[in-house]
Amino acid sequence: MRSILCNPLYRRAVKLALALWLSGGMNSAMAKVPDPWTPVEVKGARTNDLSVEVWGRICRFGQGALPTALRTAGEDILAAPLRLAGQTDNGGLEWKESGLKVWERTKEKATLIGWMASDAVTVNLAWRIEYDGMMQVDVTLIPPAQPKAKLTSLCLEVPLKKAFASLYHHWPGQWGSAQNSGAVPEGGMVLPFKPLFWLGWEEGGLSWFAESDRNWQPADAARALEVVPEGDAVVMRLRLLDSPPARMPVSFTFGFQATPVKPLPKDFHEWRICHGASYEINRQKVADGSARTILDRAAELGVKTLIFHEHWTPVQNYWRASEDEEKPLRRLIDDCHKRGIRLLLYFGYELSTLAPEWAAESDKVLTKSPDGSLTGGYSRWPQQRDYIVCLQSEWRDKLVEGMIEAADKYGFDGVYLDGTVEPWGCANEAHGCGYRSIEGRKATYPIFGVRALMSRLYEAMHDKGKLVNAHQSTYCGTPTLGFAHSYWDGEQFMSGELGGDPLQQLPLAAFRAEFMGKNFGVPCEFLVYEQPPKWTADDALAFTLLHDVLVRPGGVGPTLEKISAIWNVFSRFKVSKADWHPYWRNGDLVRADPESVKVSLYRRASGGKTRLLLVVSNLSPTETVSARISLTDKTLPAAFEAADALTGEKLSSSGNGFTVSIPPTRMRLVEVK
Repeated sequence: MRSILCNPLYRRAVKLALALWLSGGMNSAMAKVPDPWTPVEVKGARTNDLSVEVWGRICRFGQGALPTALRTAGEDILAAPLRLAGQTDNGGLEWKESGLKVWERTKEKATLIGWMASDAVTVNLAWRIEYDGMMQVDVTLIPPAQPKAKLTSLCLEVPLKKAFASLYHHWPGQWGSAQNSGAVPEGGMVLPFKPLFWLGWEEGGLSWFAESDRNWQPADAARALEVVPEGDAVVMRLRLLDSPPARMPVSFTFGFQATPVKPLPKDFHEWRICHGASYEINRQKVADGSARTILDRAAELGVKTLIFHEHWTPVQNYWRASEDEEKPLRRLIDDCHKRGIRLLLYFGYELSTLAPEWAAESDKVLTKSPDGSLTGGYSRWPQQRDYIVCLQSEWRDKLVEGMIEAADKYGFDGVYLDGTVEPWGCANEAHGCGYRSIEGRKATYPIFGVRALMSRLYEAMHDKGKLVNAHQSTYCGTPTLGFAHSYWDGEQFMSGELGGDPLQQLPLAAFRAEFMGKNFGVPCEFLVYEQPPKWTADDALAFTLLHDVLVRPGGVGPTLEKISAIWNVFSRFKVSKADWHPYWRNGDLVRADPESVKVSLYRRASGGKTRLLLVVSNLSPTETVSARISLTDKTLPAAFEAADALTGEKLSSSGNGFTVSIPPTRMRLVEVK
């Protein structure tokens, strides 16, 4: 026995087996599904009676290998089963045989294999449905054993009920614009290939995504993706082939994910996030002669979560402070904790020329454009340049392990991710990105690589009560963003595009599609680059609060003081325990006049009485209005009081309503009791 235990090969084998077991490699069925998700359930043993259930969603498969029904947010959203439709040289494509089998099931995922056979082509499918509802599917076309026709075109069609396909979002977007989000036009949409497209409504929807358009053959590249109204349905059509496939077998890989991907945290209104942490704010006085520090002032204004940007470390996007900064960092963390404040540290999407690994790793791990050039190039102090790193590369594991180890080592309370959730386009062959086509080399988008980082990071942080907060702009890709606790959006308007008449650049439908978060299951806050008098936090609040979204303060200063007052109103009213009724579906509770005025409200029963907190916004860019608000909530008492919740001013009330004066692009918080 002793000789076996002393054998180095035996010890190495035991060590490897233990590592595999701990990582789930030997018993993935015992792996833990992170909160708030639930284990994957596969129900039904027959091909025509099979469903896969995850938190909040059910995907059903009927006669065939494609989903026939999809339920999310309490709604059945498909108007008809998914379909592979096409043409042959003998007419329309007809499927003569299809089937589906459960290949593997664990708590974390279910794997299904399926087939569809016709005279022109046979299709094999592999579905991988994970605990957060992400459904990856590989579609492989092979020639039939005895072909009787020739395949000439093939589309994947996803028919959604029109009521659940009113909004869209796609990525990449356009800086300075919200054109990648909004209301689905009456006549539909046509787009070139997009790695991410979401179609849905204010409560939920369906994300479709693919890392590349490799093997696609659309006749018109500008029409690779179509959104087509068909009666009571809206069809998302992916034009895979508009001509016979160049070869077979040929495969396509993409994914679907019904949204919302998880329930919104009940307490997200109380997170009170603010930026502006730096070394020595726990010692720097608010004014000469004052005993209070900047950190003290942040605590007085109600900050509960503080973010320290990239200068906590001298090397951009690294997971270690320098030796002379470790003590100040630990002291800052301790002083935040003494004041009941969580501290999040910055991590991003770059590799710095100052990093010790640059010379050995950069060529292998950086994102490269199709012509081989680097992307990014941010410059900061200490003198360095920072280029976008690809999370399909080996740097992914180093980065996520570094973040987890740093959180354990220093004791900070979570991570602020700048762009880390975005699958930046990459053509670096050194780690398998990009592909060659007849047009030349093309980039791919490493969605599954970024997803691997985010899922591992979320599992490590969430279990320890730490936050994962993501900053992105124009990107709401749920397969990666779903592993964040919240997100911060809006930097695409940093050059003042929203000044003047904000609705021209950011229509309300675009806000509901991208900047609200409820449709994705991830709370959102809005980023404002104040440019008075054109655009300020006060202007932004008229839009954001209508959608239950706050402006996040960028530091300890005037904007924080404004937001602090709103935090206090929300806490006093107990918004986290109230029901939210937004302007587009609260006509049974409230009406507003004139037309430029919109009202959303929080409603809560207290002591047998109904209380309301209303966000009353005047969206006119030029006119001050005297808004008449009529309350049609039948549970309100005949006699009620209305007051400005921020100033205490009593408002003129009569009958079933009240009147309030509101300047252009401003809001009033009104409490009714």
